[in-house]
Amino acid sequence: MSWKNRNHAEQEDESFFVSMTDIMVGLLFIFILIIMYFALQAKMDAEKIISQEEVIAAYIPEDKEVTVARKKLDLYKDRVNQQREKILKWLKSYLTTRGVESVELDIQNGILRLPEGVLFDSGAYEIKPLSSAENTAKILATALSEVLPCSVMTANGVPYRPYVSCNLTSFNNRNAGYIEAIFLEGHTDNIRIKKHLPGAPLLDSNLKLSARRATNTFEMIMDSKEQLIEFYAPVSSGNEPVLAVSAYGKTRPIASNDDLE
Repeated sequence: MSWKNRNHAEQEDESFFVSMTDIMVGLLFIFILIIMYFALQAKMDAEKIISQEEVIAAYIPEDKEVTVARKKLDLYKDRVNQQREKILKWLKSYLTTRGVESVELDIQNGILRLPEGVLFDSGAYEIKPLSSAENTAKILATALSEVLPCSVMTANGVPYRPYVSCNLTSFNNRNAGYIEAIFLEGHTDNIRIKKHLPGAPLLDSNLKLSARRATNTFEMIMDSKEQLIEFYAPVSSGNEPVLAVSAYGKTRPIASNDDLE
């Protein structure tokens, strides 16, 4: 049965608040990297968010190649980056208060990293039931379902949540910056898979393993909060679903793996 059609009961129990300090040392883990790209709808949005006075003040007469349109775009991009930073900081606060430790932010590149968020044994790709990995995925799903509605579109290309109803939230979207894509990225260590993984003959490389890890995490998040599949990018960005996965295998490790730690 497709995960889209499953009925899932929300479980708001104590397991959501399990401390992450009991994570087993020695397990290899996936890094969930949530990269937020905001659509640059300057032509449509600049008139809404940038006054004529701002445009005139920003324009540089001496530089003949700088146009008013380019300045509008630059101002819009600055405000969109502010919105992205606001969302990332809110997500980190939400996760931390619910026991997810060691959350790292890369504001400049739009990355939220959970180095101890979703764990896998070496060569494994399944998220074990009732594990800290499952709890973390569900907490992340809840966080995304709360913070994203003000910054995404519907499948019909209109804001998912009306602008007015977002004003009172700490993650309001006064900058009119809408998300283009959020990627959950899978990684592995640099230990080569010699033939294939036990029970999974098609997984014969670290790249395929990282893809399966990312996909399993994606499905866990979507199963936990089915509302997330309703979040779309703006029409100018293709109006595609916002959440997606990508995989890197051993090509983008967070550490060199030169020692046991």
